Amino acid sequence: MNCKCNKLYIGLIIGLVLPILMSGILYHFLYYGELDFISFIHQMVVMGSIGKLLAISVLPNLIMFLIAINLERLLAARGIVTATLVYAMIMLVFKFLI
Repeated sequence: MNCKCNKLYIGLIIGLVLPILMSGILYHFLYYGELDFISFIHQMVVMGSIGKLLAISVLPNLIMFLIAINLERLLAARGIVTATLVYAMIMLVFKFLI
């Protein structure tokens, strides 16, 4: 199906921004008022939980991927998968090097 939103870079942008929004939502519901967002991220790094935060934050990418596949936006779905792989590499770096 031909659509203006069926672009690789659109999926890449969605896949990169959505986990950031999700981590902001998690911060708001779990730690709002106790820590500011930067302190929250720093605390996750200190506790060794940044990989877990990234793993949970990437879950909305799965929903967007399934929506893109069902709407036959295959290039956008490919961008979402690429962004998810970028987050997976970042998660591995935090897990094994930090």
